[in-house]
Amino acid sequence: MSQTGLILEGGGMRGAYTAGVLAFFHDAAYQFPYVIGTSAGACVATSYLSNQRDRNYEVFVNYASHPEYISYKRFITKRQLFGMDFIFDTIPNKLVPYDYDTFSKRTSKLVIGATDIYSGEPVYYDSFENKQELLKIVRASSSLPFIASSILHNGLELMDGGISDPIPVAHSVEAGNDKHVVVLTRNEGYVKKEMKFKRFVQRKYKAYPGLVTALLKRHEKYNQTLDLLLEMEKRQEVFIVRPELPLVVDRIERNRQKLDALYNQGYEEAERLGGKIQMFLNN
Repeated sequence: MSQTGLILEGGGMRGAYTAGVLAFFHDAAYQFPYVIGTSAGACVATSYLSNQRDRNYEVFVNYASHPEYISYKRFITKRQLFGMDFIFDTIPNKLVPYDYDTFSKRTSKLVIGATDIYSGEPVYYDSFENKQELLKIVRASSSLPFIASSILHNGLELMDGGISDPIPVAHSVEAGNDKHVVVLTRNEGYVKKEMKFKRFVQRKYKAYPGLVTALLKRHEKYNQTLDLLLEMEKRQEVFIVRPELPLVVDRIERNRQKLDALYNQGYEEAERLGGKIQMFLNN
């Protein structure tokens, strides 16, 4: 019997698109025994697996304009653009409580990818002792270079999982899954360009040569993965859900109307593909 993995790309606030897709998956009662995500993909996966259907909308759309969520003033004074304490402590523990009890009873395996900034290699986590550890690992996976600090966990210094493995379909294959539903936050035909300001990257992270190498080669890894997905799609091993047109929402977006539209776009596009997705899952 075939085993299907669900792979969720990151993309900062573009994760509102994935949140909409997952809302449809929830309504359609799709079951995935294996879910893997990085950065924003990991964020939306946690609420999907705690069965909190509307929580991603609350976090990605309703709270995005909150002054503690994204602050350019804080970025100037503290070099922190996203309010990481607000997003990964205040929101899940107080404002939009995260249902860890339901999450802990899930039947699906959740895998979260992060990047070891010393080696520049991906690190994957699939067990979480408690709510605090889960939130810490998701935070590590979402800690973007230049605008967030690294997270120390079990002796490793971690940052954004999308640096080293932006679309972790290969890890899903290694886990034994033979079919994969992949949710991307970029449209068909998108090609990631080489990073600019190389010298700045090398100066900023000179103590972490592995991270520098991973950042400078990230576009190659990303584009190679897209090529792999196309090959797998031809073999009917992958079903890809992605925006039909280039997104007008940036990785850093505070406009509620744009984020609401993006969430609804994700839902509606997934709904239109619903019949094909169901056939893919059943075959």
